[in-house]
This record gives sequence, C-alpha cells and structure tokens, in this order.
Amino acid sequence: MAAAGLLFGLVVLWLRMAWLQVAMHGHYAERAEEIQEQRVLLRPVRGNLLDRNGRMLAHDLLTYTLSAAPREMADPRAVARAVARILGRNPHSIQKEFDLHPRYLTLARQVAPDQAEAIAALHEHGFYLASETRREYPLGDAAQEILGDTDTDNNGIAGLELQFEDDLHGQSGWSNRLRWGNGSSQELPGGLKREAVDGHHVVLTIDYELQSIVEHRLAAAVDSMHAARGFALFMDPRTGDVLAAACVPHLGPGQGRNWSFTDQYEPGSTFKIVAAGGALEEGLARPDQTFEAAVGGMAVLAGAHIHDTHPAARFTFFGAMQHSSNIVMGKIGMMLGPERLYRYATALGFGSMTGIEFPGEASGRLRSPDHWVPRSTPTIAIGHEVSVTPLQLVLAYSAVANGGVLMRPRLVREVRDDAGHVLRRESPEAVQRVFTERTTGTLRGMLQAVVDSGTATAARVPGLTIAGKTGTAQKYDAAVRGYGVGKYIASFVGFAPVEDPRIVGVVVIDEPKGARYYGGQVAAPVFREALIDLRSLPHGPLAPEASQIALKPPAPAPVTVPDLRLLPPQAIERKLATLGLHPVFQGVGPRALAQIPPADAAVERGSRVDVWLATPQDSLSAMLPDLTGRVVRDALRELGRREIAVKVVGQGTVVRQQPVAGTPLPLGGPCVLYCEPRAVAPAPAGEGAIGPMPPGSAGASAVSSRTAKATPRARAGGTRS
Repeated sequence: MAAAGLLFGLVVLWLRMAWLQVAMHGHYAERAEEIQEQRVLLRPVRGNLLDRNGRMLAHDLLTYTLSAAPREMADPRAVARAVARILGRNPHSIQKEFDLHPRYLTLARQVAPDQAEAIAALHEHGFYLASETRREYPLGDAAQEILGDTDTDNNGIAGLELQFEDDLHGQSGWSNRLRWGNGSSQELPGGLKREAVDGHHVVLTIDYELQSIVEHRLAAAVDSMHAARGFALFMDPRTGDVLAAACVPHLGPGQGRNWSFTDQYEPGSTFKIVAAGGALEEGLARPDQTFEAAVGGMAVLAGAHIHDTHPAARFTFFGAMQHSSNIVMGKIGMMLGPERLYRYATALGFGSMTGIEFPGEASGRLRSPDHWVPRSTPTIAIGHEVSVTPLQLVLAYSAVANGGVLMRPRLVREVRDDAGHVLRRESPEAVQRVFTERTTGTLRGMLQAVVDSGTATAARVPGLTIAGKTGTAQKYDAAVRGYGVGKYIASFVGFAPVEDPRIVGVVVIDEPKGARYYGGQVAAPVFREALIDLRSLPHGPLAPEASQIALKPPAPAPVTVPDLRLLPPQAIERKLATLGLHPVFQGVGPRALAQIPPADAAVERGSRVDVWLATPQDSLSAMLPDLTGRVVRDALRELGRREIAVKVVGQGTVVRQQPVAGTPLPLGGPCVLYCEPRAVAPAPAGEGAIGPMPPGSAGASAVSSRTAKATPRARAGGTRS
C-alpha cells in the first residue's frame, strides 16, 4: 500500500515536471528573460553650439545622478548630514526624503564631478552614482536668450536649443544586459544592442566676442538709466548674418525670450527711411529740395497734428532727415501716397515675418492702405501707427547699407557631424532688391549727416564713419487707451563704415528713467561703445584687414517680366506685385502701350518696371527723336516706348546716335547709341533751408529732376489709393 502511494506520488511529480518543462516552457522562458535581462537606455551626447569662428557656445558637461537606498545604510541620519554638506543642502530635507522613500529614491541630478567624487569617498552603502550630462554655456547669461536652455533630460526647451533639437539631440540607443541577484548587471556577449548616435554640431553666425561686448554695454546702460529693459541686435548687412542678439535683464532659464525677434514696438523716426527711400526711388524729391516746415514746431497734415523737436521755417529734404523733421517727412510721405508708402514698407520686410530660424518670431503690425484714414499716411511716414521688431529694422537698414538688397536673416552657417564633416551649409540669401544703388548712396549720405551733425552725434567714433537714425516713441498704455505719460522707447539704428558697411546694429532702451529719454541720448552711446570695443578686436568685422575684400550681397533670384501691354493700371499693379516688382507709370491713359524692361526679360525681384499709358507726342510723325545729351537710361526709356531695338556703345551720356534724329520709323535695324561719361551740374540749393548739400547729390538731383518732369499721371500716381 505504501509502495503504491509512493509510486502514485512519483507519477504525479513526473507529470507536473513534464507539464512545467514542456507545456509551460515558453511561458517560464519569457519570465526568466524578463527577470534576468534588462534593456538599458544608451543616451547620445548632445551636439555642440559653436560661434562663427568655432568657439564653444554650448556643450555637454559630464555629471552624475545620485540615487539612494536608505534601508541599506548603517546610519541614514549620519549619511544625510554628510551628503548635505557635499551638496550644499539642508540635512533635514534629505532625511525627510529618506523617511518617505526608504526603499529607493533619486536624491539629486546633474551632480558635479567633484561632488560625485566626494560622495564616493564616503564609502557608504546604499548610494548609487550614474553618469549623465549637463548643458554648459561658456558665455553664461550673456547669450541665454539667443541660445536657449535644455531640461534635465538634455532636451532643448527654448531658443536655438529648441529650434535645432533634431540636429543637436541625436538618437538614443539600447543594450540588453544580464541582471544578477545582487542587483549588478553585465553586457551579454553577442547580445542585442543598438548604439546611440551622437548629435550634430551646429555652427552659428553669432560672434562670441561681439555677443559679450553688446551684452556688457547694454547691461551697463539699462542699469545706469534704471530702464525697464534693453535689447540690441547686430548683423552683417552683406550676408544677413546675425552677429549678436542681447537682452537685459536676464529672466532666468525657461522664462526669458529674445525680444529682438519676438517683441514689436512703435519705431518712431527710425522708420523714416521708408518714405525717404521711396521718394528718392520714385524721383519725387531731390535731396536739396526745400520744404516748408513750421517756426512754431507744429503743423496739421491730413488732420494730424505733427510736431518737430527741432523747429525751423523750412528744411531741405537732406536737412529734414538730418534733423529728423516730422513735418517735412510727413509731407514726403503724402507725396509718396498710401499705396507706394505701403509698397516700400512691405518691400523692406515690415508687416511680415522674416523667416528667421528662431521660435516665436513676431510679424510686426502694418495695416494695408484699405484700413488707413487720411491722417495715416503722414503719421506712418514718421513711424507711428506701425509696429516693428528690431530684426525687421536691422534688415531694412542693411538693405540701405548693402546697396538696396533685402537679405534673409541667417543664424546658422553649417551643421557638422562629430568627425567635422559638413552635413548642411546655409548660404546667404537675397530676398529682393528694394532700392537702386543710386538711391541707397544718397540715403547713406543723409544718415551719415545724422551722426556727424544731426540728432545722433553721441554715436560718433573718431576715425570711423558711421551712419544712422535715432528714434523716440511714446509707449501705448492700455490703462488710458493712449500714449502713456513719461513712457518712451528710445532707439538708434546705425551702420559702419559708411564707405563699406560691414556691421549694422540696433539698440533699444525701454522706459529710460530721468530727464534723458531721446534715442540720441540713451541708445546711440551704447552703439558707440560697442563699436569702440569691436574695433579693438584683431580679427573683428571692423579690423583693418577686414576691409581689404569688399563683399557684396548676393543678387536676388531673377523673375521674368510679364507682358503688360493693353492691361489697365490696377491689373498691372496686381500682376507685378505677385512677382515682387513695382510699376512706375508714365503718361495718362486707360491701358499700357509700352514697357521697360520688355516682356520675358529676366530682372531682379524688387526691380521697377516703367509702363507708358500714353502715346509719345511725336508718334504721329513717326520720327526718331534726338537722344544726344541724355543719359543712357533715359534714352533707352524713350526708345523702349517706341519699341525700337537699340545697341549701346560705351556708357554715361549719349554723344552721337545712328541713324540720326528725324529718321522715319520703323527703322531697318537697331538704333546705335554712342555714349561717354559726362559730369552733371548740380541744381542750386534752396535758400534759407536747413541742411547742407549732400556729397554726391548732384547726380541724384539730376535724375530726380528728370523723373519729376514726367507726365501728370506720374506725379498724381502717389495719391491714387
């Protein structure tokens, strides 16, 4: 009986063993694998942020995560006191954490290597150190708002760290390891593993030295003036490279933003280059032309009360820019008209985002003329009823500095892998041409006079030619639904050197306290001090050797001129606007009869297209006109509206033509123009007007004078809305 029972038990045991080993084999094999193997995350090394010259702006620093198992400690209270001394923490808070989590807890992250070494030297059981990384910024707070921050897991959460997260972060990997009973583990020979891929290095356009200089000078100014804040942005006008972007005060990690890109404000007089450039480009005013102002410093324009800080009975156009006459510039804006004023403002990038690779960019505020009231034209011309970002303002002045081309802003030069191979390179990009080089040359002379003897003399640097414009605008106060009393935004925008501009900068001081609040008093000195420091750098943009190679901005991408013949003026404006071109109408008529450049010609985006709405007066006789004594462009314009083929020999002024004037049309071949350079006599300056004759303005005056003698339709076009 006993033997039978024993046999039965053995049979049951064998059956159970067979069940476990055969039927349940897969289940327990999976359980064993789960318990004995663990998949460990392999973190990648985050890529570095480098300045334009390869200097480190952000990199990973080796740190440690400190974990604790209080039950394994011989004396948790004594250990808490020892660790608190090393970490600089309260021992009671550490002991409280031990009491709440007696089995296991993460005590601290991103522990510095020297602190980790001191903790390991305690030789206490129950402590575990695991390596991790912490982001380090050699410039400290000076570049915080442009570079951004990372969180404790080293993920970008602000600024360029966030914008280029995909390039910098890399790809995490994993490894299967064998886990032992004592909690340790080791890598399995031949086990599954995927290596982490480290992040790429991003080379920025930022200049390490200039960023430090600008932040230091800006902080000193904000502190001395007890201002609410200040921000500054510097750029290379030839490439659109952002060289420095500083903000003061610093609000701490995760709280600040770069106000130069994300905030907008009313620009005041710094916006006057729009009306000034437009009037010069359209030939509506000469630099030496005299305009009535007001001895009392106040005039009413289109229902708006306009005030001058430096009143005079009259100004030349040149003097109005030099002394920042709101009255005259308001009149210039009215001459230009709402449509053209708006067109030049948008062509310079105002009212839309620039496309810079930075999170949170603002677009500014510029309403279309459909939403303007009569007073809007003169007030927008002097920088009211419009909001801009510092970035937009710097780009607009860069277009004046580089010869008339609006550039796309650039923050990244290239992306490299860990071996230094270039994976992606960003090239400078021209958006469109806004002004001709003749127009920008005249504007640069006006802006240089502002610094030499106008409202921005505080920006002068001995031995360096500087051009710029000051701005002082009252701040809007929502509490009173109007401009706040005693609240101003003071600014200065400038570039240097005038003969070969290599740097453009804007300085904005928000709510300076005290008697000084004008842009020329508080913002211009910051610009000056930054340039003085920059000149001392041996390899900076203002170093003597930097001027040996004169760079020009890249040409805008060409567009094809459409055929405009027989189209009405409104349709022509709409058609050219889609291509970034702007028309200049000649004559009066319902439809276009001729155009220059002709249809299918390739031109730069932003170029002008001359459109004739009237038949030339001598068309009935169909005779070739006399072109001798005219500059080439005028001669081409005259022949173009008659659709006569032309060949130009030489340059400058036409001295001879073949066939001769009076030859019947049409011709059997092209009209050949023989040209030679010839000086043009300047027009006399207006008497009693403030403002000297600008250098080199004779040529501009001659061209403006000829353009101004266009037909009535050309003169009235600015008021068409």
